[in-house]
Amino acid sequence: MEKNLKFKIYNKVLNKCFKVTRIDYMDEVVYYFDRDKNDEDIVSFDDAVLLMPTGICDSSGREIFEGDVITYQESSFTYKKTAEIIYEDGCFMTRQLFPKNLELKAQKENLIVDDFKDLLCVATSSICKPIKIIGNVFTYKLSKNNGKIKIEV
Repeated sequence: MEKNLKFKIYNKVLNKCFKVTRIDYMDEVVYYFDRDKNDEDIVSFDDAVLLMPTGICDSSGREIFEGDVITYQESSFTYKKTAEIIYEDGCFMTRQLFPKNLELKAQKENLIVDDFKDLLCVATSSICKPIKIIGNVFTYKLSKNNGKIKIEV
């Protein structure tokens, strides 16, 4: 078992995610590695969002972090889902993402979009299509074609 926890941050100023190298709680700053500069950089707690590792990898071996956007399909009988990774009630979950037009239709029908959640372990045990990281919740934009749920109006 690996003893080092790996974190990522989302730098609000640069609008990018980076791997954390160390956290200084006294000065309230996070040190991270910037590949573009090939050097360590620093950001304040106020300008960063700390993202926890899930301990689970996608089909290409990339570790999945809180805030990642993934696609998965539980079985050949279900539709492909696009979801963000969240940490809620002590476990990692997927919260399905919907285009704005579907969210508005759901609100009109009194559906609660936040109810479309799965445990992350359910998503990763899919047998039909492997789980894949396609971005992060901070920069990913969902197109109209990504929404597969049909809501009758």
